[in-house]
Amino acid sequence: MKRILYLLSFVALAGCGQKIEKRPADLLPEQKMVQILADVHIAEARIETNVLYPDTALMIFNKEQKQILEAHGVEEEDFRKTYRYYLTHVEQMDKLYEVILDTLSVREARLRASDTTGAAPPQPPVPILEGMKQAY
Repeated sequence: MKRILYLLSFVALAGCGQKIEKRPADLLPEQKMVQILADVHIAEARIETNVLYPDTALMIFNKEQKQILEAHGVEEEDFRKTYRYYLTHVEQMDKLYEVILDTLSVREARLRASDTTGAAPPQPPVPILEGMKQAY
């Protein structure tokens, strides 16, 4: 009887284990997703510091995000599909964000290094924000 109980307990515990699901092939490559999300976070931070009204900030962010996706040659639906995948696979999202944080740190270090050399730091185009500053 004990053997059956041990066997059933083992089978129950083995069945509770997390199954490793393979990443679908039709998702954006991880490195491209890292670059896109790093650009999105930079745009978001720039908008938060320059725009006072939440509805205006959202409108600008949506337009900026479309421009970022176009710059990377990615369709919005492909980006959303990949992002939804990461939302349901939290461990993989954590690993992705470790790389994103490293990418942002490298970008910041390059920007700081260019500040100390006297060279003007490269500024991404911000036509939307410039137009909004003039409007308000």
